[in-house]
Amino acid sequence: MQSRRFATVVTLVIVVAFFLVAIAPAFASPAPGTLPFHARLVSSEPADRTSVETADRVVLTFNESINPDFVAVRVSGPVGAEVDGAPSVEGATVTQPLAAPLAAGEHTVTYRVVSNDGHPISGTVTFTSTAVAATASPTASTPTSTPEASPTPTVPTASATPMPSDSPTTTPEPVADEAGTSPWVGVGIAVGVAALAAALGLVWHRRRNRPDDLRD
Repeated sequence: MQSRRFATVVTLVIVVAFFLVAIAPAFASPAPGTLPFHARLVSSEPADRTSVETADRVVLTFNESINPDFVAVRVSGPVGAEVDGAPSVEGATVTQPLAAPLAAGEHTVTYRVVSNDGHPISGTVTFTSTAVAATASPTASTPTSTPEASPTPTVPTASATPMPSDSPTTTPEPVADEAGTSPWVGVGIAVGVAALAAALGLVWHRRRNRPDDLRD
């Protein structure tokens, strides 16, 4: 009878140990990028993979407030960079003005921001514009009569004005480290509990098997 009880205790200890080992990873801290409560992009304007006639800005809306000191947005299209100035931040909304007019074709928005809790979020959004940028139409010039004997010399000018750079200023991003709990901690706890339970069961079994005169 006592052997059967001892076998039952050992079986229960083994089951509890396996259960603790199985659930230990659930209590370990996951990687920062996989936490479900971290900031993420909720919507964009223009929306991802949609077609619009044209756009004068890109609006990115997140589920958490964004740190205005760590925001970078790039927009490129058929003719290259298309941003016009720096992005602005208002709570969880980031607005990036675009240079007008946009060329017809696909445009790619690349963003990298940092939420107020210190976690970086990055990604891309694409949209297509269908409106063709208006070009200056040639105007008919009225011919003017000039004396043939005195042609006006033309002086070539070679002053090229450099185009301003549309690249947003890259800013250092904070390092978001989280001291995660290793899954091995749970395994160690499970093994320790199993060993302690087994030792208590063994002591109990020996005490039950001792003669009555030794117990006294």
